[in-house]
Amino acid sequence: MTRENETLPSLSAMPAWLVPSVYLHWSAEWLRESIAIATRSREHSLPGGNDGPQRGDVVVTVLGDAGVVAAVELMGATEGESWVTDDLFGPDRPIVWADLFDGADNYTGSSGWLPAEHARLVLDGIADQFRTGPVHTLDPGDCGTSKTAPDVHALRILGHRAVTGWAMRREERCASCERFVDVQQMHAHDDGAVRLGTTTAGGRTLEQVVRDVHLLCEPCHDLMHAHTVAAQRARMRPQCPGCGARGKTKRVVWGMTFQDDVMNAEPDVVYGGFEVPVPTPEWYCTSCHANFASAVIASRALTATGSSPMTGATPLVTDPPESEPLA
Repeated sequence: MTRENETLPSLSAMPAWLVPSVYLHWSAEWLRESIAIATRSREHSLPGGNDGPQRGDVVVTVLGDAGVVAAVELMGATEGESWVTDDLFGPDRPIVWADLFDGADNYTGSSGWLPAEHARLVLDGIADQFRTGPVHTLDPGDCGTSKTAPDVHALRILGHRAVTGWAMRREERCASCERFVDVQQMHAHDDGAVRLGTTTAGGRTLEQVVRDVHLLCEPCHDLMHAHTVAAQRARMRPQCPGCGARGKTKRVVWGMTFQDDVMNAEPDVVYGGFEVPVPTPEWYCTSCHANFASAVIASRALTATGSSPMTGATPLVTDPPESEPLA
């Protein structure tokens, strides 16, 4: 298949022996599969062996609940070892499985060979949607109270190349703080729902819904919705330069006071002791037990050498109590 309209003939009038066999590959691992397809990694796997797709067969990979057509692939070798891929996805031309033909819902969530008459309709439906766009839209879900719908999340990942101009990498920039984050840990945030005051598609087309969805790191996504002051304070505190954890940092209190007084007044701080060391650790990580100063974070950001900035740091807490609350 190509992107030229005149080169996409209808299969309805073609003899049955000219229509390739179509294998439906509906993957339950929508996040892993969408990332694998977007990054062109070998983790995108198809059923192999004699019972799987063979040379010359067409494999349609579908992801999510309603079903986003993530890839249409012509098998170029036997036993599923390699294939030639046609890209028919993205925020500009998303394709939804349920819109391909009447009766497509009967195959929702299943995998296997399609009957010849339905294989013909699937290929025609893909060609039609690729030319004219999707017929319906998708419910993006309410990312304020739960996760965005898998269909919209998968579409945002698959269409990322159309936004960045290159294949997606395992780490991508958060749309909010622009920090590089593992794609598997990013959240799909529906910014259009905030603008329109809705938790549904709200009259938006599928293309508009996908354009309204942005990939955010977890701390930024938390800040986009209702949360407590304690949760925001934890997220705004510095990332541990030792283990990279966020939301696990506590402020260190030094001086002439007592640990119980400190903990009762502010449960998300730790008491360092009477004597104040030089240099003075300002933060303590409850994940890896490292302690560090703000200057360490600034130095790490400026040098970007990748070496640990914790050399010479003063040990603060070696074995914190199990009852210590996490931020």
